[in-house]
Amino acid sequence: VISSFAINSMARGYGAVSVYTRLGGYTGREESSAGWTLIYSRKNVMHSRRGQPTELGDFDKGVFVAGGTSQSFYVTSSKGLVYSLGTNEDDVFVRDEALEILEGIGTESDFSGPIFSPRVWGG
Repeated sequence: VISSFAINSMARGYGAVSVYTRLGGYTGREESSAGWTLIYSRKNVMHSRRGQPTELGDFDKGVFVAGGTSQSFYVTSSKGLVYSLGTNEDDVFVRDEALEILEGIGTESDFSGPIFSPRVWGG
């Protein structure tokens, strides 16, 4: 069960954070909130400075990810999020015995704006 994230924000200060999830991949769903479930929304999260983790605390509902399935997450912050350039979208960035995190995408705005690919989660 995934019950929280730590994010890496572009700037320090109070800002809004939202986390959405969906079973399966995100391809074709990057520009619409339809089909995504909002699992975390806070308007006044104190963001740490860039390079320092900001712990979000528990999601409103944990996300169970069954073995052999994919789960996508869409994270937004009014302070911006730090990510890095990837090598190939959908390649494994990091894994352990229970979980793989794949390279994905970044956007400039919530479900809109240009899509930057590949990108690696910086949280």
